[in-house]
Amino acid sequence: MNIPPEMQQLLAQLRQQHPQLQGVPDEIILQMVEEAMQQQTSPEEADMDSMSPNDCVVHGEQLLNQGNWQEAEQWFFAALEKADKTGDLTGQCQAAGVLGRLCRERGEFLQAMQLSQRALTLAERLNDRRLQGVIYDQIGSTYFMQGQYPQAIEHYKKCVAIMEEIDENAAPVYGNLGSVYQQQGDFARAIEAQEKSVALNLKAGNERGAAQAYGNLGSVYLQQGRYDRALEMYRKSLEITERLGDEANSANTYGNLGNVYAEQGALEQAIAIYEKALGIMQRIGDEPGVAQRYGNLAICYKQKGDTARALEFYRKSLDILERIGDRHNAANTYFNLGILYLQNIRDPAQARAHFEKANALYEMVGDAARAQKAARALKEL
Repeated sequence: MNIPPEMQQLLAQLRQQHPQLQGVPDEIILQMVEEAMQQQTSPEEADMDSMSPNDCVVHGEQLLNQGNWQEAEQWFFAALEKADKTGDLTGQCQAAGVLGRLCRERGEFLQAMQLSQRALTLAERLNDRRLQGVIYDQIGSTYFMQGQYPQAIEHYKKCVAIMEEIDENAAPVYGNLGSVYQQQGDFARAIEAQEKSVALNLKAGNERGAAQAYGNLGSVYLQQGRYDRALEMYRKSLEITERLGDEANSANTYGNLGNVYAEQGALEQAIAIYEKALGIMQRIGDEPGVAQRYGNLAICYKQKGDTARALEFYRKSLDILERIGDRHNAANTYFNLGILYLQNIRDPAQARAHFEKANALYEMVGDAARAQKAARALKEL
């Protein structure tokens, strides 16, 4: 995982307040912050009333990265309320930005865009170029998740221009650009962007970012069917994350390795790797990751012809997604269940019910392309 762009503002503030941190890699500073927070307060013990808007944002980000979306939302709203009361424009901007990210993660794209635009307006009032860049990146990601690739590229490029203008590390944004090019099938540009992300991260001493970029390269090679190169990149990523003790990103990389084996038809190997990733994610409490791995396992069992196990894992995934409020991925799972009922179970009525749920959720979150796909599936029944 790249260091989230929303956290880059915190890093800049910490370096301004503590000049001795100049030259210290981002990942080390964030690790220090996380350790300090764990020592000072647990999520249950945190005193929201006594914390500043920035402290509430940081605490909420910690919860968000753990997949505790509902708790994170409470902290972000608390940060926004505190900042509104005191006229703290920076706090308002940060809170609106992270709320936008939360909405994007849940697939609530309209709300995400509204919050990001509010944050951008505040950043412009503050004349804070760095914050403007971070928010352009957020807006790009919202467009990307909706499949609106030209708009995503436009906003990612605005972010890159600002980051390079102020001499900040643009590696994460190059990674995002590479992912858009990959989705468009422009593999040459995708590889170029991800290699630039690797180089910039290594130059900045951001090993976690380099690991993410290696993983992104692996995904490009996987889509091209270049399985040996994909495995090589994933293993480079895993070597870094395991050395750093970064269990969350190691688990993600194990999941990516499983994808390679699944694409090659080595389903037993894929299942074993997915189960390894699943075990780590369950242990560290990464519910979105657990839901994703259940979905991967469902696909493998569907390909094996084990419909009962496929249904079981799709249901497990859906239970989590609905509990945490991830409507977008819930829609994807309903659609996959519709396919399973149609093609494997031969139950058109259940297929229709699941396609209808998928279509309704896609429309609710504003994913027009997938809503049309679900509507076509309904027409073809």
